[in-house]
Amino acid sequence: MADEREVSPREWDLGEILAPVAKGTTRVPFALVLLNTPIPRDHWRAFLRLWRHASFRVCADGGANRLLDSVGTGAWSGSSDLPLPNQICGDLDSLREDVRDFFAQRGVPVVHKPSQYATDLQKSVQTVEDEEAKHDAPAYPLVIFGGMSGRLDQTMHTLHVLWQLAPGAKVETMIMEPGEEGKPQPRGSTLHKRARTIVVSDESITCIIPPGETYMYVDRNVLGKTCGVLPLGSGPSGAHIYTKGLEWNLNGEASSIAGFFSTSNQLASTTEGDSAKIWIKTDAPIYWTVELKKDQYC
Repeated sequence: MADEREVSPREWDLGEILAPVAKGTTRVPFALVLLNTPIPRDHWRAFLRLWRHASFRVCADGGANRLLDSVGTGAWSGSSDLPLPNQICGDLDSLREDVRDFFAQRGVPVVHKPSQYATDLQKSVQTVEDEEAKHDAPAYPLVIFGGMSGRLDQTMHTLHVLWQLAPGAKVETMIMEPGEEGKPQPRGSTLHKRARTIVVSDESITCIIPPGETYMYVDRNVLGKTCGVLPLGSGPSGAHIYTKGLEWNLNGEASSIAGFFSTSNQLASTTEGDSAKIWIKTDAPIYWTVELKKDQYC
């Protein structure tokens, strides 16, 4: 007989990592991957909060250039409390020599990972996996900073990695990296699933909601009203999505990129207070994206 026990809806507060916290308050531990994309000045304070509070920080190749160019060399002089990266990794084709020397002189490991079967983002996530395995620790919530602006191909790859990491999102057989006899099989682009991954980009944050019921809490202090429920990857049959709390709620219509495709939405105009609660039910993994407020508004 099938197990008919009711499964409680998941709850996910995206603002718990992004929002300022009161002094002395403990923030949930998380890992941060900084990609080789500009750090927006409009979200500079949000980036610094993420960087300071992350438990483990990885710069993906040229992401280290972006970090040093944004904060300046003086950020790590004197009594500065700005943390250094825990590692810089990738094929290192974008890492400038002056940046490499600067961080190496301060004890930051710079790890060359030349595999052509994984991108710098995937290699950085694997670095986080290695850190977790070393300490026999559960998977961190993961924040990927960048990767959803600029070139469309890079944006699509970031969406692909989100799919690789998301629970309930089926990953087909990957092209495996050739190995050498007597040595362990290379990892290639293989990634482990983790409960929570978000991407923070110029204008929004994005995650994947797995099948089932989820309550998404939207912190109005750092997140705006514009949002989207996107059934990318749901296949030709689409995802059947139900929502409550949006201006234009979905009522189970099959939604897919090949058919009915509702992209832009908003939090319901009746939403009051500092937090909005959105109920989402889906029978397939879907992308959820919501506007990130600029610093002057949060």
